[in-house]
Amino acid sequence: MAARFDDALRGYAYPVHRRDGFKCVYCGLDGSTDFSAWLSLSWDHLLPNGDPRRDDHEFIVTACLFCNVADNQYFARARERGISFDGKTRAELVSQRLPYVAKTRSAYRAFWDERVRRSERAPQPTDTEPAS
Repeated sequence: MAARFDDALRGYAYPVHRRDGFKCVYCGLDGSTDFSAWLSLSWDHLLPNGDPRRDDHEFIVTACLFCNVADNQYFARARERGISFDGKTRAELVSQRLPYVAKTRSAYRAFWDERVRRSERAPQPTDTEPAS
């Protein structure tokens, strides 16, 4: 008898991850080639709370933890951004969200490059450290 799992990675999200090739649909992080990447996979609802199709696996995709929360105001700001969800396919919903995720990833990358990434240059003061 096969083991049953009640967690996301091995259980309820597994069919979605398998369908998506164990890759984040936004950034391509591949959980099939790297254990740490696999541990970072989650699933992302493409439809807002209250939509009757929200929990249908057709409208849930694999996302890494960062991309899943990259634009945590996506649904709340949908109306002001002119975003609609009606009648769209999974691929169309992913394409619609991708620019918002990419913009956030880009901003975080710039911060990381400037303040976190190890380099040969001298340490720079941060916004919280007083300048000497």
